[in-house]
Amino acid sequence: MARRKKTELNDNNLAIAYYRFSSHSQNEASIDQQRELAHDWADAHGFRIVKEYEDATISGTTENRPGFQQMLSEVAKIRPRLLIMWKTDRLGRDKYVLAMAKRTIRDAGCEIHLLAENIPTDGPEGVLIEGLIDAMAEYYSRQLSQNIQRGMDYNAQHALYNGHKLFGYGVDKTTKKYVVDPDTAPFVQRMFAEYAAGKAMQKICDEMNAQGLRTTRGAIPGWLPETIDAWQTNRPGQGHRTDLANNNQV
Repeated sequence: MARRKKTELNDNNLAIAYYRFSSHSQNEASIDQQRELAHDWADAHGFRIVKEYEDATISGTTENRPGFQQMLSEVAKIRPRLLIMWKTDRLGRDKYVLAMAKRTIRDAGCEIHLLAENIPTDGPEGVLIEGLIDAMAEYYSRQLSQNIQRGMDYNAQHALYNGHKLFGYGVDKTTKKYVVDPDTAPFVQRMFAEYAAGKAMQKICDEMNAQGLRTTRGAIPGWLPETIDAWQTNRPGQGHRTDLANNNQV
């Protein structure tokens, strides 16, 4: 197989920038910080940022990001000399997504500059280091997801508040555990009983909506067949509704 020819870099001082944050523990300030660092670096090195792209509260494990996709579709038209980002993981946390994106960017004659990661561009060691950083980005994402799921499973098994309101339950402020709400629990038990007796989910939802019952999100009308279907398929302890339907106290 012939070795792939290296694309010649665009000969100009144009730059584009990409910013992203993904979780509730971050906020818009994260993008503002990334933007400030990008502009400071560009100004100090004689580059002019002509287009900026951003994705807020979207995971880097997916390629379905509007700003990300727009950048990839426009980079060959703009033909900038540089793409400025804070770190590799802003571009993505999936090695296949990263490989696809980097090839598209570099094929357009654009070099990737990372503000917080120093990857040598000359010599074979740069390929090795870049590969390791790409792998670490995906490793961190998978490890974080695993840890979060482990914590949520533990909370569910011990009826601890998982950050989500559950219709039929309140939360004890002292123990942080879900407790049966006497005002809404009877409606959950009625739903299960009527469904077990053969009443259609849509009919149950229509009656709940007609009574003006709000969902945990406060929507009126907001009860849908898929809501009840999810409750029916929850394993005990996961959403606690199955426990409630069986008259078990959490």
